[in-house]
Amino acid sequence: MLFNGSLESRARRLFALSISIGLLAIISLVSVLARFTNPPSLRVDLVLIAVALGGAATSFFLFKWSGFPKVTKASEVFSISVSFFGSFIGFGSIVYLSSGVVETLDAGIWEATAGITTTAMSGLDAESLSSSMHIFRSLTQWFGGMSALCLVFIATPISAKDDIASSGYASKIFSRSPMGRTKELASIYSILTVVIFLGYWIAGMGLFDAICHSLTTGSTGGLSTKSLSIASFESAAIEWVATVGMLIGGLNIGILWWLWKRKFKAIGVNTELRLYCIIFLIASLIFWWKLETGLAVLTELRTAFFLTASLISTTGYLTISWDFASGMTAVMLLVLATGAMAGSTGGGFGMHRLLRIMKYLRREITLSYRPNAVRAIKVSGEEVEDRELDKLHGYTATFIFFVAAGAFLVSLASQNLNLEESISLALSAFVTSGPSFIEQSSVGFEQNAVTHIALSCLMLIGRLSIFPIAYVVLFSVQNFRSNLRGFTRDPVVDS
Repeated sequence: MLFNGSLESRARRLFALSISIGLLAIISLVSVLARFTNPPSLRVDLVLIAVALGGAATSFFLFKWSGFPKVTKASEVFSISVSFFGSFIGFGSIVYLSSGVVETLDAGIWEATAGITTTAMSGLDAESLSSSMHIFRSLTQWFGGMSALCLVFIATPISAKDDIASSGYASKIFSRSPMGRTKELASIYSILTVVIFLGYWIAGMGLFDAICHSLTTGSTGGLSTKSLSIASFESAAIEWVATVGMLIGGLNIGILWWLWKRKFKAIGVNTELRLYCIIFLIASLIFWWKLETGLAVLTELRTAFFLTASLISTTGYLTISWDFASGMTAVMLLVLATGAMAGSTGGGFGMHRLLRIMKYLRREITLSYRPNAVRAIKVSGEEVEDRELDKLHGYTATFIFFVAAGAFLVSLASQNLNLEESISLALSAFVTSGPSFIEQSSVGFEQNAVTHIALSCLMLIGRLSIFPIAYVVLFSVQNFRSNLRGFTRDPVVDS
């Protein structure tokens, strides 16, 4: 597929390939230079050095060949996005495999996908990894979060000027030029990460752990240097820092920019932010009411806040086991499926989509007993067109389909899982959260090629919000049929 198509399409794919390889080289170089006191691994360090040097040279020559491609259509944006994520996952999996961290290619694909899609799913023993590999995984998630922000605020508005969740925020919050917008996103994202790092460090977390966790908190990635995640530190202060960090990570990053610019009026009229806060508070109170840990009241309240922040931001940090009563599990699934705000590094169905559905249902109920009523659907003062509602219905159906299909594949590959466990595992992967409501080391969950590839596909599709993957698949099928029938690449239109 890389060398098929016109010169322009090949240039776009080569550009995406050069960026992914260059990014992998930067991450590898920083990971080696930033080694801490953890037991070093000579094999891991040699592989990272080779990737840094070879990747930098390869990226340079590919970029010289491709240059900056002109992008004006949705298909071009989708092609670059999928090529970037796909090539990063492919080369990242080779890093994991060649360094000896994993034993099979499918496991490497799973780990690489979890990194770049900011998902807290991993089959590795965190405490057996070298410091350079921890930095590598954390940086992968941090850059994965930055890639998600660029996809929403920079790439998508080029082709989706009527999409409230992307271009609407992009043009009204940040600079109009893509380069200026990139600088503003990188600035606020980096400042947030530094603030979270300082919070962890002041709360008593070690320097190395604070660096890694600040990278995976700001990106809502959720990977940890400890096998028991945040629970390993046994610190109330650290849990509060993580709670606030995850909650902020689930916000539209434009809210933080408005806060910096003191545009409090724009923040106040943002109905998506109101819904985000309402769901967080209600879910926290339900969890506080239902938690039966036997701990002090304030400790249970802190745990409830932490749990809700982890779910709603799709970060996936843990302080307690996911073994809850069925009623509480249902609430957790709903919060997890809803996910974070549009324009955040979090995943999920999205607060903006849930808000539109709620307003749509209210309009339909009104029209059922007042047929002549005229009620426009508005979100944060912006009117939602009927075409956007049609797209929303299609997205909702596709969302449910992928979760169901993923649960089916996982249940086939892990036959000891029950229905609830299969759905929660598939949903956790699709909303880029993890590690689901079952322990990945449990007897029911079998880590094999089918589960690795199925969950990796769910993570990638969920990170890209379905449509880029759908476009590339349809394009590839159409291209294959054309080649099979001996047609030329250029479509022939009958007059």
